[in-house]
Amino acid sequence: MPENCKLVKTSGEVDATPQPAAGVVRDPSRCPGCQGPNGCRLASGATYKGTCWCERADIPAELIEQLPPESRHRQCLCAGCVGDFQRARGYRPVAGPGDYYIEAGGRWVFTESYHRRRGYCCESGCRHCPYERSTAPLGSS
Repeated sequence: MPENCKLVKTSGEVDATPQPAAGVVRDPSRCPGCQGPNGCRLASGATYKGTCWCERADIPAELIEQLPPESRHRQCLCAGCVGDFQRARGYRPVAGPGDYYIEAGGRWVFTESYHRRRGYCCESGCRHCPYERSTAPLGSS
């Protein structure tokens, strides 16, 4: 998770940190929020391009609007900046068909695709969480 994202302060407020002037050449493999690697499959030198991680994520329009106009829809944010933004606002996508299953004991288990749309780890030790977490509750798998 980037700790230097220019788009989200620790308080959850949007930061107005000045961005480079218009016309500056931007690296499509770097996040415009933290300048770290964005994990964009299309901007990488990989042979297989396929879909980018962001095509499975739910990136709020409010976050995209915080980007400089020349970066919008041209440079991928990293998952960490998206997650920080969503976490700061308590974002949780609406669960629909295929987002969860109910175990015999009545416990709801959210799928990896649901977690990817949420965009961050909630630190609850979810079974299908695709994100790294610092700690996991006992009994999680």
